[in-house]
Amino acid sequence: MSNSMLLKFGTTEIVLVSVFGAILLGFIIYLCFVPLKNYFTALFSGAYIPSFRLISIKNRKLIVANIVNSYVMAKKSKLEISLKEIETLSLSGGDVVAVISSLNLAKNAGFNLSFNLASAIELATQDVFNKVQDSINSKVVAIDDIRAFTQDEVEIIVNAKMSVKLCIDRFIDGLGIEDLKTTVAAWILENISKSKDHKDILKEPNKLLLSNLDLRVVAQKSMFNVIDINIVNIDIGRDLNKENELKLAEKEKTYASIDAERRKNAEEIKEIRMRAKTEEMKSAVLEAEADVPRAISQAIREGRFSVMDYYKLMNLQADTAMRRAIINNNRADDNDDDDDDEGDFF
Repeated sequence: MSNSMLLKFGTTEIVLVSVFGAILLGFIIYLCFVPLKNYFTALFSGAYIPSFRLISIKNRKLIVANIVNSYVMAKKSKLEISLKEIETLSLSGGDVVAVISSLNLAKNAGFNLSFNLASAIELATQDVFNKVQDSINSKVVAIDDIRAFTQDEVEIIVNAKMSVKLCIDRFIDGLGIEDLKTTVAAWILENISKSKDHKDILKEPNKLLLSNLDLRVVAQKSMFNVIDINIVNIDIGRDLNKENELKLAEKEKTYASIDAERRKNAEEIKEIRMRAKTEEMKSAVLEAEADVPRAISQAIREGRFSVMDYYKLMNLQADTAMRRAIINNNRADDNDDDDDDEGDFF
């Protein structure tokens, strides 16, 4: 009787020990898959996360520490954000910590920002925290090199600055900063082109260029609210009136040069014609002189002119040439005497 009881007791103990051992072994194996550090972090921070949930997060190859820290941060900040939303954002590639920080910043600044909108901005820009800062603090944007001509044909170059603040509610469907700058620049260009005298703009640039500028209309379709716009610098560019005067003077100079060249060419042509005419006359004289010996020879042959007559003609020509030479020499001597007399006088 006692042996059977001992045997029975031993079998029951063995079964219990085996079951307990199996449970303990299974629990140890289970704990090997649980990120215990993150589990206790969540537990002691008041943001309890079941261990099987942490295993699920780990199996999806997410950074468990980021998920846990973000969930703890959300709980401490009293933000209504579920663990599932955090997991979804992390799976989408968003920075969960940046989104939670942005929500805290918006809450402290006193305006509402939903988790879904913050997540959308983070996924679109990867810079949600700075975007929220821009919606709290205004920033200055420069609009440089705005050029247009006034009605008196003078180019005005304007540099402006505007203070803007991001409207987070219109971030998804609103126009960006470049579109806003283009709109403001177009408005200023229109005001410049309407000005009759550029001197009026130089005296009161803000009054003439920004007087009818409605900031609400400008920022109507933009993701930014325009707080203020100022003209910081204004210069004068091209003056079409002076350019036209210079072009006209240059054109007149060209015409005058062409006319002078035409007159010069006409004089040269006239001189060339006179030279040609002189050469023709010389040729005619030479030709006529060449006919004289032939005529004399013909007259001698025909008996109308004797050899003695020819010699008398030659003597007459020689005597005439001698007389002309004497006259020329006398004139030259008289001129020399006049020069000597003038020298003595002085």
